[in-house]
Amino acid sequence: MQSKRSGPVRVFIGGTFDGLHSGHLYLIRYAHDCGAALASQSGRDGVHLSAVVARDESVVRIKGRPPHHNQDERRELLAAIGAVDEAIVGARNDFILSVRRVDPDLIVLGYDQKATWEGALRAAGIEAEILRCPAYESGRLKSSKIRGDLVAMAT
Repeated sequence: MQSKRSGPVRVFIGGTFDGLHSGHLYLIRYAHDCGAALASQSGRDGVHLSAVVARDESVVRIKGRPPHHNQDERRELLAAIGAVDEAIVGARNDFILSVRRVDPDLIVLGYDQKATWEGALRAAGIEAEILRCPAYESGRLKSSKIRGDLVAMAT
């Protein structure tokens, strides 16, 4: 994708990010590295990585349970990661508004995020390049699996 913009390549990632783990860090590094490659190809200056955290009510709607950490705690944890330049809480009930707020050149989706998001982004007129991050260690560190393992260990 060739952009007429200058400055850093703007990269968007989004998710629940509840119980940060190595799989989340893998997504962050992958997104940053893809942004850096795009910056190099297009002669742009670096990467600006924005991580958008799902609102608590979105987590309940999507996952059927409340998050362990509230949206502000999850945003604060992401903001503390060096590769993340901006961590924000997503727009209420509208993923597209969150994407528009960031105005990315590149969107990196997690391996397990809905396949329909690409179509929704294109239908909304979002022209950013869209990539999907491969699973980290074959999905071994999926948050729901870790949560289940912790419950099993407590019994």
